Amino acid sequence: MQLIKLSYIAHGFSLAINRRPLLSESVEAWRYGPVVPSLYRKLKSYGSGPVDKPISPAFRSLRAETLADDDAALIDAVYAKYGPLSGLQLSYLTHKKGTPWERAYRPDEYGIDLDDEDIRRHYEDLLRGV
Repeated sequence: MQLIKLSYIAHGFSLAINRRPLLSESVEAWRYGPVVPSLYRKLKSYGSGPVDKPISPAFRSLRAETLADDDAALIDAVYAKYGPLSGLQLSYLTHKKGTPWERAYRPDEYGIDLDDEDIRRHYEDLLRGV
């Protein structure tokens, strides 16, 4: 859960700061928060344990298995700030009232995409301290 939430948060800050998506696929509103479906499938077998093998990333800016410098710096900054938080703590942050997930989630529907524009605005607000 922690890695999925950190990926979503980094994607949100990339939209807000770099004005481009970090992830190569849509984020969906699932019951337990925003999820990148292919990343979830890659991590599912680990359960709540550590990820002990490299996984192929879903990042849009990959070039020969390397991130662009500004994307790598953004991911490092997100990890420095949010990495110490548990998956449950990160889930709490992404479930707050007024978040893109909260606005999109419908308990009886599956696979609802979160709108990147809504995510961008939300993370811009966070940067401004709104």
